[in-house]
Amino acid sequence: MNWTDAQQYCREKYSDLATLDSIDDVRRLPDVIGLTWIGLRDDPQSWKYSMGNDTNSWRWSATGGTGRTSRTGYQNWKASQPSGSTESQLCIWMSSGGTWSDAGCETALYFLCYTQTTQTDKTYVLIYMVKKWSDARDYCREHHTDLAMIENDEENKAVAAQLGGYYGWIGLYRVRWTWSDKSQSSFRFWGPGAPQYFHSQEDCVAMRSLHKWDDANCKSEYHFMCHQVLKLKTKLRLKFKTSADITDPASNAQILQQLSVALTRQGWTDFKLKWNAPPRKQEKRTEF
Repeated sequence: MNWTDAQQYCREKYSDLATLDSIDDVRRLPDVIGLTWIGLRDDPQSWKYSMGNDTNSWRWSATGGTGRTSRTGYQNWKASQPSGSTESQLCIWMSSGGTWSDAGCETALYFLCYTQTTQTDKTYVLIYMVKKWSDARDYCREHHTDLAMIENDEENKAVAAQLGGYYGWIGLYRVRWTWSDKSQSSFRFWGPGAPQYFHSQEDCVAMRSLHKWDDANCKSEYHFMCHQVLKLKTKLRLKFKTSADITDPASNAQILQQLSVALTRQGWTDFKLKWNAPPRKQEKRTEF
């Protein structure tokens, strides 16, 4: 099947297309014949113009580590950009005209930092040093707030005014590849020379011999590998003393809500709470 049909089949029959978290997962795999789809993909529909919450969407350096992306969704791409024509074009520079283009993050360019002066106001400065994107980000974080974050047309014009005919890095970037089941696994097992991103058409990942990975055209039809998540249930019984009337449904709901908040603060994410009231003891009757 092609990648999309394989994904649908795995979701109907199992959990999803295979997610691999470690070399131990790879060692457990059966031998494969020819190319075999797994669940890794870089879908252009989810990232090309998206400032959203997908793991491979464009995000600002100042917010990318927090899970929060652009508050306004503002963007000002140059025509035909972003192209994503190579594997490494994951960082963004601005021209003196104010338009944005993607480039390889290892390219050495001038860069623009910003300093947050109030909750809504930022000041921008062009740094006349050439650095790759990650080094530029580190410099801005040390001496200012971060690489330039731009959330409206007024801010974009202010940054462009600093360029004075030059061009430089801003804080927009993305992380390529995401798993079908939304796993956060960063494990990769690329084969020699992979990924190539041939003609910007290889957005899905398949395994070759020795389970090495390669990027391939998502429309191609290959074997595929699914995974099944085994869900284990654990029951916890809580006993506590309270002066509240625990036969009152409103009191029950309030207690469950408070327990839910407490568990969430402790890092629990997948849980359900319900109230099991013990059967009432029948009063002994004495017959005369």
